[in-house]
Amino acid sequence: MNTIISEQTGQSLKPKNRKITYIVIGLIIICLTTFVSILVISMNHQMSKQVNSSKKSDFCYGPIAFMHEQGTRIHWCTNEKVESQLTGYPSTNDSSKSHYHSTFVNSTNFNYSLPGSDVQYSYYLPEVIRKFVIMTDTHTNTKYTSKLNEIDFDFMLHNGDMTNDGTLQELATGLANWPTKPMLFATGNHEFDFTNFQQVTQRPLHYYQQIRNIGVFVVYTLDDQDKDAFNFLNDNAHLAEDSDHVFIITHNPTYATGGHGAISKLSKKMEKFVDTHQNLNLRAVFSGHNHVFTAFKRNDLFYFVNGVGGGNLNDVYSKKKMGERVWKTEELHGPLEEVNDQSYGYQHHLDSYSKYTRTEVQFDGNRITYSIRDLDSNEVVQTYEQTF
Repeated sequence: MNTIISEQTGQSLKPKNRKITYIVIGLIIICLTTFVSILVISMNHQMSKQVNSSKKSDFCYGPIAFMHEQGTRIHWCTNEKVESQLTGYPSTNDSSKSHYHSTFVNSTNFNYSLPGSDVQYSYYLPEVIRKFVIMTDTHTNTKYTSKLNEIDFDFMLHNGDMTNDGTLQELATGLANWPTKPMLFATGNHEFDFTNFQQVTQRPLHYYQQIRNIGVFVVYTLDDQDKDAFNFLNDNAHLAEDSDHVFIITHNPTYATGGHGAISKLSKKMEKFVDTHQNLNLRAVFSGHNHVFTAFKRNDLFYFVNGVGGGNLNDVYSKKKMGERVWKTEELHGPLEEVNDQSYGYQHHLDSYSKYTRTEVQFDGNRITYSIRDLDSNEVVQTYEQTF
C-alpha cells in the first residue's frame, strides 16, 4: 500500500486521509472564491447607489403630472439651468435652458423617467374613476404627501396653500416627493405670487377640468376674486351638464368652524349657484384654509373643509363673539348655533375635527363614500355616504 509522509509530523498518510485532505482544501478554495465574489458585488452595488444618488440630486423634483384639458402637463425641476428632456412615451422635449421645465402631452396615459434618475413615472387613467384623494394646506411640508404613493387612487385634488409665500423655491420644496399620480391644484391665499404658481401649474385662478365621467370646477374666491369666480361658475356650468358627478374645489370654505370662520357673502353666493344649477349632478364642495376638518350638509350636497395636510393645526371653535373666541375644542358634532357672520350656516354642521386628515372619495355603483383619514394614526375617523 502506498503511503505519503507528512512534512509536519513525519508520519505517513493513508490514501483515505489524503482524499479527505483534498476535499477540505477544495472546500476552503470554494468558500474563499464565494466570499471574494460577494465582496465585489457588494462594492459594485454601493458604487451604483452612489452614482444613482448623485444623478438623482441633479433634480429638485419631478416629474409631476397636472391634468390639463384633454391631456397632461408634465413638470419637473433641475438644480442647474440646463436643457432637460423626459425619456419615455409619448415623446416630448423641453429645449429651454431653465431650472423649471414643463411640457404638454396630449394623453392621460404615459411612462416617463428623467435622464440619470431611477424614478419611473408610469400612469394610466382608468375609463371609470374608482377613487380620488384630497389634501389641503400642506405649506411645503411633505411629511404626509410623501406617503400617498403607498395607497391606490386615480388622481388627487389639492385645495391650495401648498406654500407659505408662493416663491419658486417653496414650490420646489412643496412638490418634493409628491405622488406619481395626476393632480389638480386650487390656488390658496399663500400662493399670493400667482405668477410663480401659474408658471408651475400652467392654470389660471378659475378653470374647469373633465376627468372621465367627473367634472371639476376650480375657483379662487378670496381677495376680491369672488365676483370673477362666480361669474366663471355661472358662465361655464354647461360644461358639466353631461358629467355623472360634479365637484367644486376652492380654497376659502363655504361654511367653517376653524379660526378663520366663514364669509357669509361668499356662502350665500355658493348657495345661490347650487340652487340655480340643480340640473348638475353636484356632489360636494371641497375647500381648505381653516386648518381643521369640517363637514356640513345642506340639502343633498356635502361641504367639506378638508383637514390640514402639513401646516399648523388649528383648534375647532364653536362660535365667536365680537371677534373673541368663546371656547375651543378638538371636535364638535351636530348642528351648531349661528351667532354671527362667521358662523353662517352652522345649522348644517355635521362634524369637526382638529386633526391632520385627508379625504378619500370612493365610487361604488350608485354610492359615493367619503372617508376622513387621520394622517397620524392612519385610522378613518369618520365616513359619509351619498346615494343617487
